[in-house]
Amino acid sequence: MKRILIPTDFSGQSLDVLTDYLLSCNEEQVSVLFFSVVKLSDSITDLLLLSKRTKEIELIPKSFENYCKCVQKEFIRIKEVRFEYFYGNTIALFKNFLDANRIHEIVYNPSIELKRITKASSDPIEMIERCKWNKWTPSPERSGSKLTDEEKDIYAKQLERVFL
Repeated sequence: MKRILIPTDFSGQSLDVLTDYLLSCNEEQVSVLFFSVVKLSDSITDLLLLSKRTKEIELIPKSFENYCKCVQKEFIRIKEVRFEYFYGNTIALFKNFLDANRIHEIVYNPSIELKRITKASSDPIEMIERCKWNKWTPSPERSGSKLTDEEKDIYAKQLERVFL
């Protein structure tokens, strides 16, 4: 099973990248980890009291989770989908994060500009491009979904009614 990492701002663009990847690669099974980067504080007190934060987890929209379920049902090759925050701002920490999650490949589209989720969020693309790791990016003619973000939200809300 191949484990892939996809940077996200929890919009449909991240799922478009995943869909492009699944359509172009013939992996038997894939485990997907969506992640967002949050900078660590410079305050010693904040660092000493740092724990797994739940307030960032609450920022993941239900519509994004539902759309992930839909993509997972559409592509039976997806074994699991997870969401994780990376707390840090150095390449060494990022490589430790990749190792800890046993990531084989980073899947991203460098032309997509991800929105900041919190005040402490930073751009994951910059860190990904500086990191020496296996990477996959879509070819220009493949990238992009035919659905708009509004259509994806409507579709996710319909799914939410069906699943819940």
